[in-house]
Parts: sequence; C-alpha cells; structure tokens
Amino acid sequence: MMRAVFLGSGDFALATLDVLCRSQHRLLAVVSQPDRPAGRGVRLTATPVAQYAAAAGLPLWKTPNVNDPEFVAQVAAIKPDILIAIAFGQKLSDSLLETAPHGGINLHPSLLPAFRGAAPVNRAILCGHKNTGVSVIRIAPTMDGGAILLQEMTAIGEDETAGELHDRLARIGAALVEKALDHLPSGSMKGLIQDATQVSRAPKLNKGMAWVDFNQPAEMVSARIRGLSPWPGCLAELISPLGQARTAVILLKCRAHGDAPPGQPPGTIQADLTIACRSGTVELLQVQPIGRRMMDFRSFANGYGLQPGWLLRSAPPAGEGESTNRGSVHGENFR
Repeated sequence: MMRAVFLGSGDFALATLDVLCRSQHRLLAVVSQPDRPAGRGVRLTATPVAQYAAAAGLPLWKTPNVNDPEFVAQVAAIKPDILIAIAFGQKLSDSLLETAPHGGINLHPSLLPAFRGAAPVNRAILCGHKNTGVSVIRIAPTMDGGAILLQEMTAIGEDETAGELHDRLARIGAALVEKALDHLPSGSMKGLIQDATQVSRAPKLNKGMAWVDFNQPAEMVSARIRGLSPWPGCLAELISPLGQARTAVILLKCRAHGDAPPGQPPGTIQADLTIACRSGTVELLQVQPIGRRMMDFRSFANGYGLQPGWLLRSAPPAGEGESTNRGSVHGENFR
C-alpha cells in the first residue's frame, strides 16, 4: 500500500482520483488550485478535483503556491510515500518532491515523447494520428520530460472528438496509475528515458483557431473539426445559393468519406447533406448554432430548412489564427 498525496485541478484528473479512492492505496490529502471566478456570474468556483474531494470527504488543501516552504513542510509532516500530480497547473519543486521517498509521478495524455505540452489530445487528432495513448512518468525538471514508467496505446476513432478522447484517455490512465503504484514499492519499475530526438510539442489552443478550410482533403477537414471540439470549435457561416448569410454554427463532430473530388466547390452542401471538400466529403454529426444548444446535424438541417447547394463558409478572423504549430495542423506532419 502506498501513502499518497494527490495534486490535481482539471477534469482529466478525476478518473484517477476516483480509482484511487477505491484502491488499496491511501490518499493522505488532495491538493488543488484555489477557487477562481467562473461562469457568467463570475462566481468563485472550486476546481473539479476540489469539488470531488469535498464531496467524498477527503482531506483537501488549496494553495496558490505548492512550493511555498510552509506548504512543503505541511506535506512533509504527513509523510507521504509518493506524490501524484495530474492536470494540476503548478510545477513541483525539488524540495516538495523530496518529501516523498518515491518522489512524484504524472499522468500525461500522449505517447511521450510525442506531444509534450498543454493540448496533447487535441494535437494528436489535429495532426491526423491514428493512435495515441497515455504515459505515466516520473516528474522531472523538464516539462513532460521524466522517465516513462508505463504507457498504453489506443486507436483514435474515425469520428472521435478531442473531448471524447480526453475522457477515454482519463479512464485508461487511471488504471495505469494504479498499476504503477502497485509495482513501485518493489523497485521493479526503473523507467525508460525519453528519446529527445522524438520530441514533438502540443501548444495550447486559442480562440483564433476556431475555423476550418474546406479546400482541404476530407480527412484533414474532419481532423480539424474533431480536434477543436468542444473548444474552441470550428465556426462556419451557412450561406444560401443567393449569397445570403443564414446563420452561424459551430461544427463539433463529423466523419470523413472518400477521396474522390465531390464535383462541387468546397463547402457546398451535397444532396446527401454531406459537405464537399477538396477531395471527398465530410458528414457532419453534431453542430451548435450560435446561442443555441448542441444538436445532431440532421435535426439542424430540418429545423433550418437546409438544402443541397447551400454553402458552409469558414475563415480565420482578420489578424488572428494559429501562432504556433500551424504546419502540423495543415499537413506537414499529417499521418
């Protein structure tokens, strides 16, 4: 049995926290970021991890600086065997890691050294990868650069969104973290040093990315829509054959079809309600009209009287767009 301090804030950490609550291992404390303003009312809101810990009756500590000497002493006083940091949002200092004989471990949603950074789930889809996975690593000074203890690969579904993949990787990773805790006390897990020549980056997303270019092959269009779902989404205007803008809609889920040219300009709604791309078509599955709830595309088409020949138009806002990693999104690393 390992005595652990769990450090987490975001949703990705919840599945692991839930598994550890029901495991043989003992959670001495849960550490999370302080409450922050959120929502339209800008109310102070606890992190998802803090909310879970409070509801489960777990010892909960909130701190803006986990490396403050007084806080480090507080952790040291409860004598943890290991620190587990997942989607926490603060870097752990050497002095904090030294409070636990087994140091710290982290769960990262990629097959490291691929996609180090803030948005590995999104970037795996955006770059057209067919597989991704999770890695349990030692916490090291280099971001996401620690020795790999365990990894598990999984295929990315043809219509799977980043949000769906995020949740599925969280569940896969939870079991992997528990497995690591089961085996670390024996000393049998030495860790594999990451190959620095294989490192790729996963910079964070921004609102300027909320567009899609239908003058690309259907597979790339699909990757763009799914990789940016649910946030920031891909914003498109629905245009009638007379050139009138009818409504704006966020494209959230889709599936690519075929490689042959569709015979109509990119962005054109086909007779089967798929969208023409440079090659092939994209079948939209879920959309969200601006100011409305998310709905399946067929319901949207019926409700708005969508007809073949109408156009979906999308473009980056003036002066905005992706500031980093643009080539990987648009095909240089697409595989």
